[in-house]
Amino acid sequence: MPSNIILPQWGMGMNEGQVVKWLKSAGDAVAKGDALVEIESTKVNAEVEATADGTLGRIAVNEGETVPVGTVLGYILLEGESESDLPEVAPKSAAADSAAAPAGAGARSRRRGAGGKVVATPRARRLAKELEVDIASIASGTGPGGRITEHDVRTAAESGTAGMEPAERVPLTGMRRVIAQRMTESAAAALVTLHAKADVSSAVAFQRELLRAWRRERVRPQYQDLVIAATVRALKEHKVANAHLVNDEVLYFDQIDLGFALAVPNGLLVPVIRDAGAMTTLELARAVRDLARRAKSGDLRPADLSGSTFSLTNLGGYNITNFTPLINPPEVGILGVGAVEQEPRFNSAGDVEPRSMGYFSLTFDHRAWDGAPAAEFLLSITSHLASPEWMLDA
Repeated sequence: MPSNIILPQWGMGMNEGQVVKWLKSAGDAVAKGDALVEIESTKVNAEVEATADGTLGRIAVNEGETVPVGTVLGYILLEGESESDLPEVAPKSAAADSAAAPAGAGARSRRRGAGGKVVATPRARRLAKELEVDIASIASGTGPGGRITEHDVRTAAESGTAGMEPAERVPLTGMRRVIAQRMTESAAAALVTLHAKADVSSAVAFQRELLRAWRRERVRPQYQDLVIAATVRALKEHKVANAHLVNDEVLYFDQIDLGFALAVPNGLLVPVIRDAGAMTTLELARAVRDLARRAKSGDLRPADLSGSTFSLTNLGGYNITNFTPLINPPEVGILGVGAVEQEPRFNSAGDVEPRSMGYFSLTFDHRAWDGAPAAEFLLSITSHLASPEWMLDA
């Protein structure tokens, strides 16, 4: 019996994968462990390997197609087997035909009746005539069966898009599709964002001190390194933040697996620092640089991008102060790091002196914890940055 080539699940958040490239052709000999097909999933590329020796008998999923986890991608013919041993090809369903249709074709067909006539209510037709809207140019209707309504006509008239054709249509596939899905899941949570501005002058000065201490390690300290170390220390003190919300349970973790957002061409990756709570500040900095390097070279594994217990995202380099980061479900919190700005502040003697002020935005899922403990967690981070000397030994 031929051996199935199955799309595996790499990580908890993986539901589907896109076939990027077949590395073998039908009829090629394969050995157990050979890379057969490249898959893009959970924002990374990974390869499915052969589980048996034999011959690649049939490719069932073509390049560019996206299929759910567990789908049979192809078949390996074992010794003594031939193409007659392969399962029969199932007839293509109407749903598959619909999925294969060009973008927008389904919407156009649903709003057209017999003879290609646009399906619209009489009132919608009259209104379209009054407002000089070409009713045939409305992409889809919100009425039953895709029928165009008065609301659809008014929306088209107000937006000024009736009759306009886009310069380009880019379907959400691969990384962008995963990002869209994760952001939709995040928006479904009861999200609240707390914004804080804190004096980080000591942290900025300490960063300069670390230049000498880390020079022999060939690591140049960055402000983000200190924020990550302070966040990890705060997570040790506030386990309410180091948690997942799954169904009707809040799962608290002792181990801290910290995700940090990285901008990459055409998307965003969130690699994970495993067991960050057991690392020193220098080890955390090294882990960040290693993951960033592998993200740029495309060498991240699916396991590098899943299982984080809390995440951090930094937009300070873009001169952004406050923003609303979206959590990475099932996590219950994410820290947004904003810019550091120089401001005149009164000191204890009443004199004005320049101080470095840092901006922070904590988004948390109010279903799992409340405003007061979230504020205490954020205060803990800024307090650790205000007295950063501990980072030399931790």
